[in-house]
Amino acid sequence: MAPYLALSTDSWDRAVELYDWNTSVSAAFFESLHYLEVGLRNALDQAATEHLTPDWLERGPGLLSRRSRHVVSLARGRAGGLGASHGKVIAELPFGFWWSLLADEYNRRLWAPALRHAFAGPVRRRTLHAELDELRRLRNRIAHHEPVHERDLARDDARLLDVAERISPELGHHITRTSRTSHLIRTRPGAR
Repeated sequence: MAPYLALSTDSWDRAVELYDWNTSVSAAFFESLHYLEVGLRNALDQAATEHLTPDWLERGPGLLSRRSRHVVSLARGRAGGLGASHGKVIAELPFGFWWSLLADEYNRRLWAPALRHAFAGPVRRRTLHAELDELRRLRNRIAHHEPVHERDLARDDARLLDVAERISPELGHHITRTSRTSHLIRTRPGAR
C-alpha cells in the first residue's frame, strides 16, 4: 500500500479509495487491451499468411529469429503439440511476440513484404513499435497487479485507440464504444 499511502497523505481511507480506483481502471484497460491484442495478432497473421506463406511460423531461421522460433515452439506445446492447428498456435503466442515482429530486425524480412499490409493506411513501423511497447508495458503492469495510477492514462487510452484505428477502423470503433477507461480516468480520486 506504500505507493497509495504516499499519494494519500498517509490516510488509509484515501489510499484504499485510490487502490480500488487503480483496480477498476486497470480492469477497464485490460478489456480494451484484450480487443487490441486479438485484433493485432489476427491482422499480422493474416498479412503474413497472404503476403508470405500460410506456414510462415514454420519457415525456419531465415524468417524468424532464434528467440522468436523458441516462443513459437512454446506456444505450439501449449496449443497441443505438433498437431495443433495454426489458429491455436496463434492464440497461444504472447503480446510480446507480436510486438517483437515490428522491431528493426524484421524490417526487411517481415515488415516490408507482409506486415505493413496489416494496417489501414500508411504506418511508420518504428513509431508503431514504440507505441505498442508502451501498451505492452501497461498490459504487463496490469497483469502483475502493479499500480498504474502514476502513468498518463489519458495518453495510454489515446495511444490504444490510435493503434486500434490503424489496425482497423472497425476495431477502433468497437473499442471506443465498449471502453470504460475514459470515464474511469475522469473519476480518479482527488481528480474531481
